[in-house]
Amino acid sequence: GGGTGVKKAIFCDFYGTLVHENGPISLEVVGRVAESCGAAPEDVVAFWWERFGALSARCCGVDFRTRYDIAVESFQETVERFGSPEDPRALTDRMVEHWCAPPLYEDARAFLEAAPAPVYLVTNSDDHFVEEALRRYGLPVAGAVTSQAARYAKPRPEIFRFALERYGLRPGETVHLGDSLAGDVETPRALGIRALWLNRK
Repeated sequence: GGGTGVKKAIFCDFYGTLVHENGPISLEVVGRVAESCGAAPEDVVAFWWERFGALSARCCGVDFRTRYDIAVESFQETVERFGSPEDPRALTDRMVEHWCAPPLYEDARAFLEAAPAPVYLVTNSDDHFVEEALRRYGLPVAGAVTSQAARYAKPRPEIFRFALERYGLRPGETVHLGDSLAGDVETPRALGIRALWLNRK
């Protein structure tokens, strides 16, 4: 969708596309919960991610909550579910370290430097996490729209509408690149934005 004309801008997802969704810190956090209660790490991460996603879907618009607050609550539900003594806020604070310094994919910088149009991030994140990661790596992006700024997270279309309005673009003037079929492909395509799926797996 979105036509084949010249594009004025490139929208790009961040976590899972330019930087790793998970890394040593996130694996450590899951491992701490699993080891503390004898659970399988894959069961812990599956439950936590489901609760995190469910809260994200519900906490938008007038009911918006930051990713940080959602993470604390979803970790609270997770430790209660598995009977872990770990502190949900401490787990979240450790995850913040990952979100502020996620491992960078080797091809990310070269892609951004060679991009034929300005690149704007459209990402589910709190402002501070993305700002810190961009500062740390010095990535050449023209701007960033977070779920905190838009008060909606992908796969909701409002975050893309917010990005279009912020940067004065029409759907056919941009293309979106990302790793999630639901949030990065189906949603922008429904708005008339050409979407490209980057399957890192």
